[in-house]
Amino acid sequence: MSARRVLAVAVVLVAVAGCAQAGESAKGSENRSGRAGTWSTEVGWPFSLGVHGRDAVVTISRNQVVALDSATGRERWRTDVNQVTHYESAFDGRTVLVSADDRFIALERASGAHRWEAPVGEHAGGGVLTRVGSEPIALVTTERGLVAALDGRTGEARWSEQLPGDIWALPAADATAAVGAVLWTGADGEAVNRLRVFDLASGAVRWESVVEAGASAPVIHDGLVVVGEGNGNFAARVVARDLVSGAERWSVPAPASFESGVTPGAAGGDVVVSDHFGTVTLVDARAGTARWQTAIREPILDTRVVLGAHAVVIRTYSGRVVVLDRASGRIVRRLDPDGFPVGIGTSAGRLIFAVRLARPDRVEAVAMP
Repeated sequence: MSARRVLAVAVVLVAVAGCAQAGESAKGSENRSGRAGTWSTEVGWPFSLGVHGRDAVVTISRNQVVALDSATGRERWRTDVNQVTHYESAFDGRTVLVSADDRFIALERASGAHRWEAPVGEHAGGGVLTRVGSEPIALVTTERGLVAALDGRTGEARWSEQLPGDIWALPAADATAAVGAVLWTGADGEAVNRLRVFDLASGAVRWESVVEAGASAPVIHDGLVVVGEGNGNFAARVVARDLVSGAERWSVPAPASFESGVTPGAAGGDVVVSDHFGTVTLVDARAGTARWQTAIREPILDTRVVLGAHAVVIRTYSGRVVVLDRASGRIVRRLDPDGFPVGIGTSAGRLIFAVRLARPDRVEAVAMP
C-alpha cells in the first residue's frame, strides 16, 4: 500500500473512532423524494455503495446490507451480514456479491436472501461477477494475494492461487474472452507491481507484465487491458496491452502516478482514469490518443470512475463528487455533499452517491447535468 493510501486509511480510521457513536444512532430508511426523480434516504454510517440498473446496494453499520430502488430511493430489502467491508458490491442478473471480513456472501438480488457463503481464510478484498460460457463465476481476491474463481451457484472454489504479494486493486473480468486480470504488489518490498491476465475457467496464466509501482486497478475493454502506471516521480502514463498476447498497444503520457484504489471507467471506446493529484485523462481506446486531460486539482486516491452517456463522474479524497463533460472534459459540477462520499454510481439519468460524516448519513440521487 502506498504512503498516500496509508494516510487515507489513517484519516478515515480517526473519523470512524470519533463518529462511530453518531453513525450507530443514525436513523435508517427515512426517504425524501424530490422533483424529477431525485431522492434522499437516510442510512446509518455507509461503508460502500454499488449501483446497477434499478438497484443501489449500500453496506452500512450494524452489519447490514440494504437495497434501495435507484429510481425512488425506497428500501427494497435489508439483510444482516456480519462485518461487511468497504469493497463495493458486485452484481449479475440474479446475485449481489458482498465482501465481509474473511468471506464472500452471495445474496438474492430480488430479495436479499442468503444463497451461499464462501470463506477465504483472510481479509476479503474485491470481487466481480462474470461467466464462463453459461456458467456464473465470482472472481474474488483477498488483500493478502489470494485469487479464486467461485462457482456462482454454490460458492464452491473452481480454482484458487496464492500470489506472492498483496492485492489492493479490484480485479477485472471479461466474459466474452473468458479471462480475468489482477494487479498485485511484488513480494519482499519490490518497488513494482505485476499485472496478470489468466483463464477464468482454470486460472492458467495467459501472460504477466511488470507495472510501475504507482498503478491504478486494471480495466478490460475492447480487447485491451488498460492501467495507469507511474514511478512516483512524475513519469507516468496510461497504457494498454493486448488482451491475448500482453503486447503493448499504446500509451498516453500522464502528469503523475496513480493509486490502486482508482478503478478506471470504460465505455463505447473511451477509457478514463485519474492520477492521484487529480488530472483526469480520457483516451480513445481504439486510436490510443488522449481526447482531453482535465486537472481537478484535488487528490484522487480511491474511486470508481463512472462513465455516463454524456458525463464522467469521480469522487475526490477531499469529499467532493465531480462531474465532467464526457465530450470536452469541462468540469460541469462540483458537488459538496456535506460529508464524505463512499461510493458513486449512475442509473437512468441520476447520479447516486452514499455519504457518511453527514447530517444525516444517507444515500442520495440527483439529476445528472
